[in-house]
Parts: sequence; structure tokens; C-alpha cells
Amino acid sequence: MYKSSLKQTILGTVMVSSFVFVASTVAAGAQDQVARLEKLIREQQRQLESLRREVGAIKAREARGGSGRGVATKGAVVATAEDEPYVLKGEIPRSWRLPGTDIDIRIGGKVKADVIGRVSGDPSLGAEDLFAVAGIDTRRTRIGDSAFRIHGRETRLNVEFSKKVTPLGPARILLEGDFFGAVGNQIVSNSDSFRLRHAIVEVGPLLAGQWWTTFYDPGAYAETLDFAGAGGQTFIRQGVVRLQHRFANGFSIAGAIENPEGRVQFGPAAAVVSSRDTTPDFVGNIRYQGAFGHIQLGGAVTQTNAPNGVSGDEVGYAGTLHGRLNLPFLAPKDNIRFQATYANGATRYIQETAGVTAGVLPSVFYNPATGEAETQKTFGGYVAFQHWWTNELRSNLVYSYVRSELPRFAAAATFKHSQYAAANLIWSPWADLDLGVEVQHGLREDRDGLRGRQTRIQSSATYRF
Repeated sequence: MYKSSLKQTILGTVMVSSFVFVASTVAAGAQDQVARLEKLIREQQRQLESLRREVGAIKAREARGGSGRGVATKGAVVATAEDEPYVLKGEIPRSWRLPGTDIDIRIGGKVKADVIGRVSGDPSLGAEDLFAVAGIDTRRTRIGDSAFRIHGRETRLNVEFSKKVTPLGPARILLEGDFFGAVGNQIVSNSDSFRLRHAIVEVGPLLAGQWWTTFYDPGAYAETLDFAGAGGQTFIRQGVVRLQHRFANGFSIAGAIENPEGRVQFGPAAAVVSSRDTTPDFVGNIRYQGAFGHIQLGGAVTQTNAPNGVSGDEVGYAGTLHGRLNLPFLAPKDNIRFQATYANGATRYIQETAGVTAGVLPSVFYNPATGEAETQKTFGGYVAFQHWWTNELRSNLVYSYVRSELPRFAAAATFKHSQYAAANLIWSPWADLDLGVEVQHGLREDRDGLRGRQTRIQSSATYRF
């Protein structure tokens, strides 16, 4: 009975209210009604805009893993907070879109701290911040050699500008440097010099600037904490103008002209000097990429110009085989990486004879007694096995071998042969951080048979960004 009376009361109230509303509306006139409706519409529009911004912010947080503001769109993330649109996310990882353009910008690099100590063996002729086996002092003349070193010279910084669509295909500009320039003053500041590492413009199939030589395969690089790494590898960055074509079946082919740097020695006691370099190096490679990994064949043709007053220019050449083979039957990410190179008159395409330390080889020997010229012949290579103990813990075992066939008039102290071995353990608690320790051993042998050995241990911490 009570509920029925309540319903009747509510119904009566609604009917009375409706009658009053209708009556007041009619009394107010049509003009006031239109004004109220316009005000209501404007208020609804403001509410809808507020809701749109809130939804946009939620979508942006989801697109970026739960932080920040923005609306996910195809190719970019656009924030709409406070009625000011900003482009936040580009089409390549860790990049953002330059407002008002279709250009993506990415800043990256790494900070690396190295602690290096010589455990045993002979001193080195310089190069204390990296292990250049060719620099081991076989003559035991080094005084005041540093056996312990802490530095951060491998720290590097890069910036990249990229554009996905141009008339010739994707385009990008990359600038990168590190601190392996001139050595700083260790007494007070340790202010090592910043140097250019890479500087390229790449548009479709064309690449120009300072980059890895076309002879080299960075994908086969043996992972070492030591900055120099295996002496039998190719490790050259230089001026390059390259064209590359990628086929649909996994093959690619590249050809380039590159900056020349021939070196000559005029007599066994003379210093090694640069040639006149009138012709670029002609370099190319053929590569195949498949589920097994990849292999790459490379070749280079060089010309070393005779010193002034000596007739004849010498043509040199080098050939190489790089590769990385996956070993999933051992562990999902296990692999072997390797390189084998033969160089005749192109010694700088093997790192150990490329000129990073004293006592290395020229491209061409000139004998002043006979007027003969003889190109230097060298074989070098390495093999590296990488094993992943867990998804965060891995090891690398590296062995390198280099041997030169010296002319009979070469000086007794001329570098002839080296071996290099390294073993490391690297822990990456997350993808951007590496903490590792490594043992390295090297042997150098000269033309007269004198040998020098050195064993080092190195610990490194690397954070990439």
C-alpha cells in the first residue's frame, strides 16, 4: 500500500513538473528556447573535446608501455594534450618525428668503461688502451710501459636522420664519433679527443661518406671486450662511394670506390711512408643471407705509387671470406663467426698489418740496391665461437692467426707472424647493459725469429642508449 502511494506521488510530481516546464517554455517564447539549445550544444562540444583528449592520452600511454601522453597513429604517435599536437614517435626504433616533417630523428651511442691489466709477458710499444699484438716489444727496449689502465675512450655518440620515402627509396644521414682520437694528459685531466667515426648519407642503393669498407662484414665481427679484437680481421673505416643491390632471394651485391692509402718502404732501414695514391681502391662484395646465417665474399684492387725518383707503380689485391653460421642444435642463439683473407700488396686490409702500431708492414718494399719492388703478401683470419649459457649470459672464444711472406731484404725486426686468443664472459641483466671480463693472450714473431708474448685481463661495463 505504501509503495503504491509512493509511485503515485512520484508519477504525479513528474507530470506536474513536465506541465510546468512546457508552460514556462511556451511563455518564454521561441527565441529564448533557441538560445538555450545553442548553449547546450556548445557545452556538449566542450565535453566531447575533453573526452577525446582523455582517450588520446590513454591510447598514447598504452602505445608507449604505459607512460607519457599521445595518440597512436600509423607511423607516429601524436600527443594532443593541452590542445597542442606534438609528434613523438618515429617509424624506426627509439626515434621521434620532427614536427611538421616526415623526418625521424634518433640519438644513440654507448658509455663504456674499461679496466685493463697486463698479467704477464713483454711490454708493448704503445697502444696500452687496446691489445695490438703487432705492438709487442720483441726487442725488450720499452721503458716505463704501463701495465694497468682505466679509461672510457670507447664511449661513442651518434645521431641519425631518416626518411622512409624519397624518389630513390629510404634515406638517412648518420654521424658518429668516439674518444679514440689523440691521447689525453693522464697526469691531470685524461681529456681524450673526440674523433669522427662514421659520417654517411644513404639514399636508396647509394651510400657515400666515411663508413666500413665494402671489403668488411660487420655481421661477422667477433665480440671481444678488447677494442682491437682479432688481428686477422679487416677493420677499416674510410671514405666510400658505394652502390648496393639486394635481390629477393637473399643475395646482394655491392661495388665501391674507396679512399686509397698505399704504403712503401724504400730500403730495409727506412721508415714506412704513404705512397702518392693517384687511384682509388676498387672494392666489392657478394653476400648471401639465409636461415643458416650468412656468408660474404669480398675483393679489393689497389695501386701503390712508387716513391719519387723510382719508376713503376705496383697493383695490389686482396680477397676475403666472411661468415656467421647459426648453431641452434647447441643453443638457440649460438653461432660461429669467421674470416679468412689473403692480401698481396694490400696489407692494410688485414688489421694486424694495417699500421696501428710500430713495426708493421708496407704494401710494397723497394730495394735501393737493385731497384726491385716487391709487394707484401700476407694471410690472416680468425674464428670465434659464441655460446649463450642463458638469455642473459654468454661467452666468446676467439682465435686469430696472421703470417706474412717477407722479402729477403726486409729488416730483421720486421713483423712476420702473430697469434691472438681471447675468452670472455658477458652478463647482460637487460638488453642495454653489458658487464664482462676477458682474458687475452698474444704472440708476435719477427723475421729473425725473435718472439714476444703478452697476457692481459680486461673488465668492461657498457651501457647503450
